[in-house]
Amino acid sequence: MRFLVFLFLSISLLFAQFVDPYLTHQTKRSLYKKAGQQTIHILVKGERGIGDRLFKHGFDVQSDLGEFATVSLPTSRLNDLLKIKGLKRIAYGPKVKPLNSLAVRYQNVYAAYKKGYTGSNVVAGIIDTGIDFYHPMFIKDGKTRILAIWDQTIDGNPPASYSYGTEFTEAQINQDLNSGNPYSVVNHHDTDGHGTHVAGSFVGADATTTPPDTLNGGAREASIVVVKTTYKNADILDAINYIFDIADQQNKPCVINISLGHQYGPHDGTDDFNSAVQNLVGPGRIIVRSAGNDGAKPVHYYKENVVSSEDIQFGYTKYLTLWLEKGDNILSVSLSWSSGSINNVPQNGHKTSDGIDVYLLPAASHSNGKIGVYVFMDNNNLKNETFTLTLNGLSDTNHNSKIARHAWADSSVIDQPYGAFSQGTLYGNNFYPYTLANDACTPRVISVGAFITRATWQASNGNSYHYPNSGDEGGIASFSSIGPTGDDQQKPDVIAGGTIVLSARSCDANYAVEFLPPAPYTNHYAYMQGTSMASPVAAGAIALLLSKNPDWGPEEVLDYLSKHAQGTHRDPDVTADQVKVKDNPNTWDRVFGFGAIDLTDAFTTDTIIEGPGQSPNNFVLLQNYPNPFNPLTTIEYYLPESQQVTLKIFNSKGQLISTLVKEKQLKGKKKVVFNASPFASGVYFYQLKTDHGQITKKMVFLK
Repeated sequence: MRFLVFLFLSISLLFAQFVDPYLTHQTKRSLYKKAGQQTIHILVKGERGIGDRLFKHGFDVQSDLGEFATVSLPTSRLNDLLKIKGLKRIAYGPKVKPLNSLAVRYQNVYAAYKKGYTGSNVVAGIIDTGIDFYHPMFIKDGKTRILAIWDQTIDGNPPASYSYGTEFTEAQINQDLNSGNPYSVVNHHDTDGHGTHVAGSFVGADATTTPPDTLNGGAREASIVVVKTTYKNADILDAINYIFDIADQQNKPCVINISLGHQYGPHDGTDDFNSAVQNLVGPGRIIVRSAGNDGAKPVHYYKENVVSSEDIQFGYTKYLTLWLEKGDNILSVSLSWSSGSINNVPQNGHKTSDGIDVYLLPAASHSNGKIGVYVFMDNNNLKNETFTLTLNGLSDTNHNSKIARHAWADSSVIDQPYGAFSQGTLYGNNFYPYTLANDACTPRVISVGAFITRATWQASNGNSYHYPNSGDEGGIASFSSIGPTGDDQQKPDVIAGGTIVLSARSCDANYAVEFLPPAPYTNHYAYMQGTSMASPVAAGAIALLLSKNPDWGPEEVLDYLSKHAQGTHRDPDVTADQVKVKDNPNTWDRVFGFGAIDLTDAFTTDTIIEGPGQSPNNFVLLQNYPNPFNPLTTIEYYLPESQQVTLKIFNSKGQLISTLVKEKQLKGKKKVVFNASPFASGVYFYQLKTDHGQITKKMVFLK
């Protein structure tokens, strides 16, 4: 017990500077049960090279991500971690939640197919609930299309460089398929069914249907990598890094779909998790995320009037976070309910009562420079309570005549949600702005909302079904989360079909009869809906873009999507009614983004550049970006194992002008920024040298 008191005291004194309050909240409760025994996976931010520093101090580093690293450690070592020089912050948020023929066709993917682009030179990554690898959508000519499955939820043989979960290889999956004893080699199941359905819409292709290709995802010939996740942010970062590593080894571009999310965070892409994600994407590395399913739910609160205090009422929720506009100030916060209260929590302070924790963290604790309020609840006896959060001593210290304050809750509990409005042909429901999932607000991640692709459907029992007040085909789905982001960025980016999507059914998942299609599809397919379903539909189309343009990064993909939405041009085989989703495509709005994806304009040439990836090198050096540049450019490279590395810059005369890296580094994707400000415009060369050889590439600096 003395150890616990010491640990809580240490975390209490240091959390404002270092530790995500959710970690403190969770650790305080769990340690009473498992003192010194519980292993947690966390994300840390520090000075560049923090992963190597932690590794040298004996910490189990899973992914080395430059200024970020994911770490697996027993809770008994949290105090040791806090002492590491160069550590800036520890992040540990709540778990994310899981948020096709007709939907896929809406995007005019056949424009790509006609030119020979099917995704065969692309790796498709899926981070979800797993996959039914016996499903015919993921088997071609008797062999699996899956390169690897990493099941993070079961112990066994983890992937190289990781210390948890079990990896199943392509060879093992094929061995299981041919064994006559299912799951004897690969003991992996998707009991939820969400991941299998997502995979079908993304990359599925069922040759057993009549006629062939009746049911398929967009990237119907892509190689597949699946991670069954624990839903924890650090593990999702590991999953992203793992998938991109495999794509690098295959020398192929990669699109990862993540149909998961939550409302925890500032909704501006500046939290540590999403900052790390933005460092992982780049040329040939795209992440697509579902916008969220909270568009019609009261999960968000906003006001900006100048007052000295304010009361915000809401119901019981796992968490609520509130963010003040940068530069404004608050003295303290209080929380009250019928049977108790927590009074006057000051900045940099924390108080607890009756299973409820309240924190008020200063601007210096957050990358966006905003003051944050955190409320966590863990007492089921209070589920019928109404809570009042009081903001004390508000002040307009940035002198812009407003005090903007956003709050987001885990569930539909906000008493006075902001900005209710109706949309299009939807009757009976309200929409609410600022309801995007936190992780869908990241600038370099493609955020996808959902429109209605199927309003009525036939089920296996012979009945026809229709959701009342759901709207008409082409309208926004009644659940699709609405933009913009918390700092008014333009998100969602696009929309895709997401209602009653027919896709792969896991044999281990249970479905109500009304969501099973008529024969002959009953046994292998099911209807589901949500932005979880729209996101992989979009991801499949984006994978086809990378088939033709393998070096495209998020910026190039977003540029295309924002200028070529449905309605810009139309394939001759597609009628005008089929693309009527948005009357003014390519203009952004908070509901539809830039509109629905249309691949027609991307595939107007006859040249097919798709083909199998080259054999993987021992190490990979990518082309810098941007190129030409002024004065900053990013250089990325991949290391298949820990080794000594030097990265040098030479001028056109072959003279060494800068050494960017000279150290031993862990396996993984690396990113270095070169600042050419001191040098003249011209051609330069960057050279990567490792234990296995060297690679040199050219870049151009233009002032």
